[in-house]
Amino acid sequence: MRSRTSSALLCGAMLLVSAFCVTAQPSWQLLGLSDRGINCLLADDTTMILAGTDSGMSVYWNKAWYDFPVKQPVTSILRLSASEIFAGAGGSSDTGAVYIGNYILFGPPFYRLRLQQPFIEPTAMACNSTMAIPRLYTGGRNVVAAAMIDIGADSLLPFQQLKMPSYAFGVESPKCADLFMFGGATLYAGGYDRGIMAGPGSLLRLSVDSLQTIRRLNVTSLSQGAFGAGPVSQQELVIGTRDTGVLLFEPVGQTWTAIPSPNRLPVSDLIAVSSGVTIGSLIIAATDSGVYTNNGRTQIWTEVGNIPALPRCLAPRGTIRGSALSDALLAGTAKGVYIYALPAAIRERAWPADAARSAEPVVCRNGEVRLPLHASPGGRAYITVYTASGRLYRHIAVSGETASFRLEAEGLYYYQYVAGKKTAFSGILVNMQ
Repeated sequence: MRSRTSSALLCGAMLLVSAFCVTAQPSWQLLGLSDRGINCLLADDTTMILAGTDSGMSVYWNKAWYDFPVKQPVTSILRLSASEIFAGAGGSSDTGAVYIGNYILFGPPFYRLRLQQPFIEPTAMACNSTMAIPRLYTGGRNVVAAAMIDIGADSLLPFQQLKMPSYAFGVESPKCADLFMFGGATLYAGGYDRGIMAGPGSLLRLSVDSLQTIRRLNVTSLSQGAFGAGPVSQQELVIGTRDTGVLLFEPVGQTWTAIPSPNRLPVSDLIAVSSGVTIGSLIIAATDSGVYTNNGRTQIWTEVGNIPALPRCLAPRGTIRGSALSDALLAGTAKGVYIYALPAAIRERAWPADAARSAEPVVCRNGEVRLPLHASPGGRAYITVYTASGRLYRHIAVSGETASFRLEAEGLYYYQYVAGKKTAFSGILVNMQ
């Protein structure tokens, strides 16, 4: 018959296991650059991250950041191909420019940047690769210009300004906030006025060689998604604004759908990603109150964690599918780059994420742990113990068929047993005082 004491311990263990499941949920983790404001991010896969900052450009690779030799604020980054990128640099001065970056193989920062064309405040970029000669579109104050890309020479031909309405992005301090190729072939441009006595911004669409006004809006960001309830739905332009929430525009039927922004605050940035869980896309939006998600068919936003710094921009890390954002969503903030993920000690471990959660917990009293290994390791072996928050707690060399060690504080821990460079098993430890 089981004693009351052991029953109480097991009950406590189960409660602590439940606490582990809650504690080990994804949250915003700082990747670095906390001394800089982040203007833009680019991460096509999980190998590297490019960040445009208030003081230049940096690349994240192999758990470290490396700076490019650019001393101006970098406000836009665009990938042309696997081996080439474009970067727009320059603040409010007249010394801005567009750079091309060619991939080099011998190490970080991996790209050699070369100045291509002068451009004042190149705050937005888009590329049309469907044309016989690809075009790079770049937006600035009250200007959007196009330049042909000479692929063979890895160079950019001179910019030609597109025709557009006067003061489309305002009067006092106009900004082209975003350029977006809808369906990969139709250019949309949006912007707003940053001034105190701000004039109205605009949403524009390119027709032949002229940008035409679709609607007067203070646009901050543009993306694309499908939000219909049926199995086949039209793609819609997703528009983040400073004062009109989030708008969905369906170009074929010329229909508009309005969604209040999270907490009715200005949208700093948004992206729409494909969803494999529900029919349609997922909108991810950043405001001064945090990062939120919405499926485009509701007025309710769901907060993504509690980001510690003011989010400025968002980017997928590789391809996001469904609502599983862990390790796949980046945010550039006023104080560095964050990733939505499990704590680093949990995220970077070699054993499966659900291994400890599925194992039966080992209950110990007063910190004394005796862990049966079932067989002699027959070589170098060790136990690694982590706290429930993912912090490394102990690293213990073991031999024989039992590992004996002590935990100083009560609570929940998880461990992995590695023998011969392979994880033999892992589990949960519950220390009861």
